[in-house]
Amino acid sequence: MKSFEKLFPVFLLLLAITACEPIDPDGGNEPSNAASMTRFTFPSSLNPGMRTTASATRANEYYFITVPEGTDLTKLVPEITVSEGATVFLDGAPFVPGTSHDFSGNVQMVKVVSQDGSRTSSYRICVKTGDNYIDQKVYAFMNDFNIPGVSISIMKGTEVVYSSGYGFAVQETETRCTPDHLFRMASISKQFCTMCIMTLKEEGRLKLDDTVFGENGILKGLYQNVTPYHESITIRHLLSHSSGICKGLSDPAFTWSYRMYDNGSPVPTDTLIQRTLNDRQYPDFDEGIEWYAGAAYNYSNVGYCILHRIVEVVSGKDYESYLKEDVLSKMDITDTHIGGYYDERRSNECVYYMQDGREGYSNPLRELAGAAGIITSTNQMMRILTFMDGDDTVPDIFSYETLQEMYSPYPYAAEDYKRYGLGWRLNHSTLFPGGHYHGGNLAGTATLWAGGTNQHMNGAFICNSRAYNKIDGSTFDTWMYVLLDEFMRHFE
Repeated sequence: MKSFEKLFPVFLLLLAITACEPIDPDGGNEPSNAASMTRFTFPSSLNPGMRTTASATRANEYYFITVPEGTDLTKLVPEITVSEGATVFLDGAPFVPGTSHDFSGNVQMVKVVSQDGSRTSSYRICVKTGDNYIDQKVYAFMNDFNIPGVSISIMKGTEVVYSSGYGFAVQETETRCTPDHLFRMASISKQFCTMCIMTLKEEGRLKLDDTVFGENGILKGLYQNVTPYHESITIRHLLSHSSGICKGLSDPAFTWSYRMYDNGSPVPTDTLIQRTLNDRQYPDFDEGIEWYAGAAYNYSNVGYCILHRIVEVVSGKDYESYLKEDVLSKMDITDTHIGGYYDERRSNECVYYMQDGREGYSNPLRELAGAAGIITSTNQMMRILTFMDGDDTVPDIFSYETLQEMYSPYPYAAEDYKRYGLGWRLNHSTLFPGGHYHGGNLAGTATLWAGGTNQHMNGAFICNSRAYNKIDGSTFDTWMYVLLDEFMRHFE
């Protein structure tokens, strides 16, 4: 993810963030068999309390429209422009211009029948309240990257100033997405693992400079083929991605030969760790650096699988139980869990939609819990950030010293890299000034959150799909980063 931290022309991207095209304007004379809707609006002249007309925008075969906060969705008066002479039906009933309609359901249907009755066109309308400036940008993002569902939450200080869902948590049932829907967090799971480690630290049950493997290590006796190199690795090295344990290896956590048996079933976390230790017996030499523990930054998912096993060994509980009972309960977070496969999906959890032929439901999230296993919502993410912000308005769950350790750059011995602390990314070159942040990705999942900016802004932006194309020369991830930064600045 270093590429996202490089300087890119943010101002050009922000200029390019425009809404999807509205429904095509009336094209003039049409034949009698034409059956098209050319415009769908809620005119301010027909809807008292609305200062401006709200117009529908197309994204992914649906027409999305945002009306101001506080608007009664059950009594909106639409204006529908269609082909000359065509007949309009709204939710199965003949449309009567100037009358109100209930738009509070998941999806409303507009059917247009041509003047001669030979053709019919149908349109799906989704109405919500919100901030149209933000929402138009989200609709454009969804359309450009074919994203079914999005959730965002923005917080200033300790107050959530905007929180909204877009599109569909479950496309097949047209279940509208909300900021309380659960999404897979992918690598944002690492911050949850970090919370567990820091809680054990503050309880006095471990030290960050404790070694992990060997006779003096926390995980003594659990693994074979432990070398002096392994014995030098500390908890701090794992938190800062400086153990070097995966340098020169393809990512073991997401490589079939490391994480799966030949029959396709997932190996236990301990087996994944053992296979990694077997293949990384000594420090790697690469890029002029000897990758001994603490030398340099090398992102490691397996490192966080090791950390989640440390949590279990030290606490005497399984990882999920410790996370829920000893960490999240302090923040009154009750709907955050370890995820699973499709048939294990929770009732309020999104379905994840893969693109480019990739399979997202093959990842064994329970075995990768510390690195990629968490499911939660953007509203809960905002609450968590209030308990780790150094602001006494909401009492933090960690001491000032612990927060400083997490949010300060790790002093790598062999390179001047100041973009990672303990579990958190830091010092983005252009975005989230002064803040800490992290993203995550799995096939079918894209996540990003940021907190503690100079203007005391926090935010989360989560999707239930992941795209691999580019728009205006920039990747899906770059657009997510730029948009979240723009949304946070909008509410400063």
